[in-house]
Amino acid sequence: MLLEELKKGELGLPEIQRSYVWNRPQARDLVDSLYREYPSGLILLWKPEQLPVLREASQSQTRQPDFLILDGQQRLISLQKIFDGEVDVWFNAEEESFEIYSPKMKANPLWVSVQEVMAKGAVASWRELKNRLVKFSRNVQEDETDAYLEKLSKLEKIRDYRYPVMIIHTDDYEEVTESFIRINSRGTKLREAELAMAQFAFHWPGVVIKQFEEALDTYEQANFDLEARFLMRCYVAVGTGQSRFRYLGSLWSKDQNELGEIWKQTRRGLDYTINFLKNNAGVESSDWVPSINALVPLVAYFSKKEGQLSPTEEKTLLFWLFEATIHGRFTGSPETKLDQDLRALNSSADGLGQLIANLRREVPDFGVTTEMLVGRYQRHSFLPLLFAVFRERSARDWFTGVVLSSTNVGPEHRLEFHHIFPKALLRNRYTSYEIDDLANIALLSQIAHRPIGKSEPRLYLPSIEQSRLTAQLVPLDEDLLRVERYKDFLSVRRELVSRAMNDYLRDLGREWFQKNPPTA
Repeated sequence: MLLEELKKGELGLPEIQRSYVWNRPQARDLVDSLYREYPSGLILLWKPEQLPVLREASQSQTRQPDFLILDGQQRLISLQKIFDGEVDVWFNAEEESFEIYSPKMKANPLWVSVQEVMAKGAVASWRELKNRLVKFSRNVQEDETDAYLEKLSKLEKIRDYRYPVMIIHTDDYEEVTESFIRINSRGTKLREAELAMAQFAFHWPGVVIKQFEEALDTYEQANFDLEARFLMRCYVAVGTGQSRFRYLGSLWSKDQNELGEIWKQTRRGLDYTINFLKNNAGVESSDWVPSINALVPLVAYFSKKEGQLSPTEEKTLLFWLFEATIHGRFTGSPETKLDQDLRALNSSADGLGQLIANLRREVPDFGVTTEMLVGRYQRHSFLPLLFAVFRERSARDWFTGVVLSSTNVGPEHRLEFHHIFPKALLRNRYTSYEIDDLANIALLSQIAHRPIGKSEPRLYLPSIEQSRLTAQLVPLDEDLLRVERYKDFLSVRRELVSRAMNDYLRDLGREWFQKNPPTA
């Protein structure tokens, strides 16, 4: 009944609801719970006299909804996607287990599609299952027939599962928002940012949908895939001077005009930050940002920035950003350190200098050692700095000569991580950890990968212009380019990379170090 009402548009989503966020395993687990008759909670609906701002899914409906979903959206939409086959969950009629479909299931005739059972019924599904068993030369005994049909019938009954429903009748949006927050503050919790957005939707209706989503679409087109809760974090930082979502009383006391001005400042800071990352830091997409929280102080700083960015400001910001990133300042629980940095920006005439001073208290030595570079390249905290160093050295693709950029047009020119010693060449001699070491990585276009294959570096590197190799700090000693010298190659390249990184960082932080010389 509820799914039919959802499909017909009789149920809608208010703005305070987050969008659908469950992944496929979560949807699978829901079906498993219903099959085993585990408790699955209630559905909370809201019956307003006048509709508030609705989420996009509701806005696209051809009719106005009769009820709005306050709690249960993720469950209902998950079931709808499974019954429609959009989330392809399969059921093992022997083991009574559920899995997301994969081609390997074809080898076992006992896997059946949940969507097909819901559409065709248990009896028809059993006939198809029996035919498959015959094709696999499986003789089915009478007691097995009863058991399989019973399990499929039990699965089909999920379609008729009745959730208990509670309906709130009120036009008091504040009361509804408070109910939503209380419900979602226990059990499977919403993040505090999403609860803050629910309050935001109450105090300034329409903004989460219109302003936030327009900004997110704009940034996605610029290769920055951000989330609404990050925008909310930035909004709170700009509006309150701190990052925590639980201390927002002063924010909600403002009227809509004041909230609007804060959003304008926040959007200005976000735009400035994205452009600074792309054009000044060489961080051309969100894939190159190990910690998104490191951007919050930048947004707060740029939201109040007037006039042009001076060369000193540019270098100081870059120095702080790379040092904060490689030393993991905002990993884990970031609020305490974010608040320290936001206070520094708001209370000091030399806010940027204080940002570095805050970092200096936990990182006494800003130098890069070779030991710090050891480790797999995937999500390595030094990747953005490595790319920035390559760009500073005017690095080009080894084969095409095109300047390195993560935003090159066309799949063949897309930037990729290239193993200087190909993985296939090293696979039986070194561990995957050693093969994927950051020191074995260069940046090339996809098209450039193809002629290399499994070649040993000493065979293919001599054909490449030396300046393109040295720009990416590749040792040219032919003896180091042999498989048996691979670990020596890593050591030498780490030395070259760490030296280049230190030179680059020293240049960025030169003025700060002159004002803050190390104490004896």
